[in-house]
Amino acid sequence: MIKIREVENKRDLEKFVEMPYGIYKEYGFIPLLKIMEMENLDPKGKSPAFKKMELIYYIAYKNDKPAGRICVYTAKHPVVGIDLEKVGFFGYFECINDLDVAQRLFEKAEEFLKEKGKKEIIGPASFAYDGLWGVQIDGFNRMQMIMIPFHPHYYKDLLEKAGFNKKIDFFAWHFNLDDAPIERIEKAKKIENIIKEKGKLLIRKANMKKIREEMEIVRKIYNKAWENNWGTVLLDEDDIEYITEELKPVLIEETVQIAEFNDQPVGIAVGIPNIFEVIKDMNGKLNLKNIFKLLYRLGKIPYKRRPRVKTGRILILGVLEEYREGIGVILATRLMEIGRKLGYKEAEGSLTLENNYAINNLIKRLGGKPYKKFRVYCKEIK
Repeated sequence: MIKIREVENKRDLEKFVEMPYGIYKEYGFIPLLKIMEMENLDPKGKSPAFKKMELIYYIAYKNDKPAGRICVYTAKHPVVGIDLEKVGFFGYFECINDLDVAQRLFEKAEEFLKEKGKKEIIGPASFAYDGLWGVQIDGFNRMQMIMIPFHPHYYKDLLEKAGFNKKIDFFAWHFNLDDAPIERIEKAKKIENIIKEKGKLLIRKANMKKIREEMEIVRKIYNKAWENNWGTVLLDEDDIEYITEELKPVLIEETVQIAEFNDQPVGIAVGIPNIFEVIKDMNGKLNLKNIFKLLYRLGKIPYKRRPRVKTGRILILGVLEEYREGIGVILATRLMEIGRKLGYKEAEGSLTLENNYAINNLIKRLGGKPYKKFRVYCKEIK
């Protein structure tokens, strides 16, 4: 027997967060830290995202045991390329391999959106600033990465059998930093010298003592560089303040790079360590012992030989359009060089739209290989 229940309180939210742990264990996934998930998903928490939407969480129970979950919401903020008068969203979908459970969750989500006057449902989509889209449809045997979806292979089938169709795909790219194309790095240095002949070019690391000011630069360039990318939610000042606080524990001064031309910021590149490498043995719990492990493994506790993770993610690479051709290559190769010096072996660049041919071709030239694909689905609400 299948029942769908709304999340109404903190205890329900805890069940919502814990629901997929059994699935994660079966497929060898590493769960996120529970305390962080509770904070990010709590509508009464600090995230400014909740001011910009109307949402509801549902948990599916089969024979009185949690068997699936879904979040459904309407957005009050602009989303590039989407008509919010007609479209609502679903996200945080997790489910056992049972079509009946999945269909009941989707039916409940569609009922909610139909009451709001919506004609189409799109997802999976994270309502948070991270802009995460899609269900993973390949690359299941590759490394799990910070702030990137990870799903069992059967989620695709559940969605398609429930009547959803492809909307668009996103790619994640793999970089072997020990095998970075030297010729591209040398070419980037030549491009840098050419640009310096035309004006004052400075590529600098972030000043962590002024991290709020530096992240405001990131926000402004992000908003301008991504203003035409489908699915982008532009960031306001509250968003970047929340992002800064959340990312501060994992930000590394050297891997936040800012490009300035004639003293004006024109490009940004942000790399972060893969926290799943750090929390893999914590089972989602952040007790005193695990806090020490976390700080030690991220190199936040001084030690003779600073410990390093070996994998990381290129979170953001953005350049104002008029400077994109040259400075984008410079920032990308600079981040790769820094990563190698810090001891990183592998990196993921993600996510990029399948039809963003300019950035996808640049990534290929820099040695990136597409190794995961994420599909966004849509369905007409009748």
